[in-house]
Amino acid sequence: MRFKGKTMFLIACMAWTLTTATPLAHAQDTQITPTSLIVDGTPITTPAALVQDRMMVPATLFNQLGAQVSWDEQYRSAVIRHSSVILAFPVNRSYASLLWNGQTQWQSEELSPSAFLQNNRSYVPLAYTANKLGMRTEYDAATHSVSLYTNQPMKLKQLTSSRTRVADASAEDMKWLYRITEAEAGGESYQGKVAVAASILNRVEDPAWPDTIKETIFQVTHYNGKSYYQYSPVLDKRIYDAEPSAETIRAVDEAMTGSDPSGGAILFYNPAKTDNQWVRSRPTTVTIGNHVFAK
Repeated sequence: MRFKGKTMFLIACMAWTLTTATPLAHAQDTQITPTSLIVDGTPITTPAALVQDRMMVPATLFNQLGAQVSWDEQYRSAVIRHSSVILAFPVNRSYASLLWNGQTQWQSEELSPSAFLQNNRSYVPLAYTANKLGMRTEYDAATHSVSLYTNQPMKLKQLTSSRTRVADASAEDMKWLYRITEAEAGGESYQGKVAVAASILNRVEDPAWPDTIKETIFQVTHYNGKSYYQYSPVLDKRIYDAEPSAETIRAVDEAMTGSDPSGGAILFYNPAKTDNQWVRSRPTTVTIGNHVFAK
């Protein structure tokens, strides 16, 4: 589905802006925490924030739920396309714009709290967005849990409840996961980026490896007087200069929800760049781009 002309979107935005107050200034230090969300009965973990008692989630979460998510730089909007509607969330504005299937004019609705950007990620209201996409949410006061029902469970992409340690990821953990994924897979496809992040998360869940994301990334083992780094960007310090792209951030977020194109791998390597025989001896799960993934 495509926009019925960006001009109409711009007109809708301008018309609504002229009747509303000045753009909302959103705090840049909104607390984002890994949060459990139950999707069609399956617990997943997603970054989330609580704003005005409403859960705000990355717009990219809806990629996992059968929608298509993109970013419109011209209008500074997160755009979510579904079978029946296109939703546009201009950041720090008190409205959302909707284009229903079969219609040619955008509609604007008041929105509170507003969508916002943090760490190159757009956050949108979970309940509002789900409702517009034909889904529903429920809050269980007894367990303080939020459930999302998509009404289309077959479209879910590899959501899993097995990652219990990852659910405790801190902001520091996420910072280094974004950076190592960029350093290792910045030139790879989106799927390749998700796979690299997923393989690191698989290590965190494996009892043989450290219990946190940061410890796993920076782990160094010592044998016969030599130090062995798990990831080359840590060894050569590229990780400290890595600036995660928007695509890398989306890929890591997708891996955090349980998506795993690596096939459960706990390591990956570029066969053109390593002669490590132990790594090469491991059972291969999949090859994506320049990386071979293995268990």
